[in-house]
Amino acid sequence: MYSRDRTVVPIEKISPYMQKAIVAIEDGRFYEHGAIDLKGVLRAINRNAQSGGVSEGASTLTQQYVKNVFVEEAGDDPEKVAQATQQTIGRKVRELKFAIQVEEELGKKKILENYLNITFFGRQAYGIEAASQRYFSKHAADLDLGEAAMMAGLVQSPSRYDPINDVEEATKRRNVVLQRMADVKDISQAEADAAKAAR
Repeated sequence: MYSRDRTVVPIEKISPYMQKAIVAIEDGRFYEHGAIDLKGVLRAINRNAQSGGVSEGASTLTQQYVKNVFVEEAGDDPEKVAQATQQTIGRKVRELKFAIQVEEELGKKKILENYLNITFFGRQAYGIEAASQRYFSKHAADLDLGEAAMMAGLVQSPSRYDPINDVEEATKRRNVVLQRMADVKDISQAEADAAKAAR
């Protein structure tokens, strides 16, 4: 049996900064669209056509959550993990169907809570509570703005943005998250600048 470091916590025990940071960087229009972000899909298709490859994805937080559930269900079976992550139209369609169902059944708040409790943050930490303990020795509820931005930045590439291995890369990514939070008006530019200046 495989072991994953995870402690599930309700959304009320997750820093509001963390909630805002993950939405800002992973799915800025999370509260505006349904399970599928058609605007995002069209933008990604356009960008990918211009670049001649796949430079931008269009997965909503809900779609990412569904994918994480499939990967979780696969456990440590390499074949099942490969099926859950393969880039095929069939897998995408299956994810989309589940995402639509999940949006109807759970609603945004519960999806965000579940997403933050299942997502991999690196260093065997699954879910924000385990990650907060691993990186900052504190509860997810107590993450400050800079810490939350760093955690949100990890999701895209937990090994690349690992603050323990490469503090410079992690800080750059944190600052991208902070700027995005300011751009979507979750925090002021002054708050973003102050958090960027902190080490």
